[in-house]
Amino acid sequence: MYDVVVVGAGVGGLYSSLVLASKGFKVALVESKPRGRIGDKTCGDAIGVHHFQHIGLPIPESVVDHRYRGVKVKSPSEEHELVVPGEGVSVNRVKFGQWLLKNALDHGVELYDEHTLVGVELKDQGVSSVKVKRVGGGLVELKARYYIDASGARPSLRTKLPPEWPIAERPYETDFNLAYREVVEVEKPVDEADVHYAVIYLNTTVAPGGYWWMFPKDRGGSIVNVGLGVIGGSSYNPRHNYDKYLRGRFKGRVLHAGGGIVPTRRPLPTMVWSNVGSVGDAAYTVNPVHGGGIGSTMEAAHILATHLANVLESGEPNTYNMWEVNLKYLEAYGVKQAGLDVLRMFLQRLSNEDFEWIIRNKLVDGSSVYDLGVKGSLGEKVVGAISTMVKLLGRPSLLGELRVLRMYMNKVEGLYKEDYPRNPDEIKRWVSRVEELFDEYARLIGFNRGARVKW
Repeated sequence: MYDVVVVGAGVGGLYSSLVLASKGFKVALVESKPRGRIGDKTCGDAIGVHHFQHIGLPIPESVVDHRYRGVKVKSPSEEHELVVPGEGVSVNRVKFGQWLLKNALDHGVELYDEHTLVGVELKDQGVSSVKVKRVGGGLVELKARYYIDASGARPSLRTKLPPEWPIAERPYETDFNLAYREVVEVEKPVDEADVHYAVIYLNTTVAPGGYWWMFPKDRGGSIVNVGLGVIGGSSYNPRHNYDKYLRGRFKGRVLHAGGGIVPTRRPLPTMVWSNVGSVGDAAYTVNPVHGGGIGSTMEAAHILATHLANVLESGEPNTYNMWEVNLKYLEAYGVKQAGLDVLRMFLQRLSNEDFEWIIRNKLVDGSSVYDLGVKGSLGEKVVGAISTMVKLLGRPSLLGELRVLRMYMNKVEGLYKEDYPRNPDEIKRWVSRVEELFDEYARLIGFNRGARVKW
């Protein structure tokens, strides 16, 4: 019998396990990969330093490949750019995962590597046990007081829960991007002007509904993380687009390659229900606009695990005594994330001509974009500046769209900040209001949300 079973040894699962075990709880960690491959995940590898600061975790220098001064956003022609300030790091994902794993194991976490979750047993409106199967082996039943799903964008635990539980929500196809990326030791190093920045390229031909990126991974610019994302539910293949548009541009020795699904939406309506919690991609704790999720996953894991530890000390976890997790996450990141989900839908409809015009005419500066990303508010100052420029430059239709965007971002942020239920009794009614608002905005701008996913 464990205090907690954590499913998935990504950053969220590892950090949750570490926090709980360090407080003396008995934790089982289930992961489908072998121990030596834990941490091996396809992503951009970049994390804002502020996330480490928020949870009080010193950055382990042994896992840092490179440091960034900020982000550059380039127009489709690449003739114009926007520089967004903000310190970040590029991590070696395997080293970071192994560092978290070692710390977790040193604190007593029991690892079930090469095991996949195949079944969930329910009893008295809660999970009584999970069944996991070893690769090439038999079944193991694990019982715990609490269960955490940190199994990724296609969750293995949440999707086996009763559909009427709000934590079991299934999103739309367009709430995801399909991504492909390679880490390449390039023949021609990155330009000195770009080597200290994470560079994002807006180009709807290369990356429809997403963007492509080039993140240097060393000071000399000889190793780069290059990839792209395309909107889910479409016919676009990210690997095909990479081969067509980017491979010839970044010639060299491929050190790592792979693809995956990236959630790009607001968080789950609740991260907790009964004796189950969820973090990371499984709970959609990501930035909807750029898809970055390592830092926000750590913050969500810290909030969930810290609160869970306090509840376990005094009794048995349930929906009510765990509800504060939602309130704390919304305050830390979720309200901003929900507002940015509206912005994401707006941006996914823009053309290359729109992006070129916006960046060429410097409608916003880098500091405003930083505030938007960190604070999440499309404030009056930013919109006012944009509106003035739009008037001067003669794009009245865009001005109208921006006003509508601001209105719906404010409505969504209000729903999450002011109206989010202070207890679980009102959650289903609140979820209906959220869905109605997003459906309304989608209809207004002609955004097809697609079908609900099957997992």
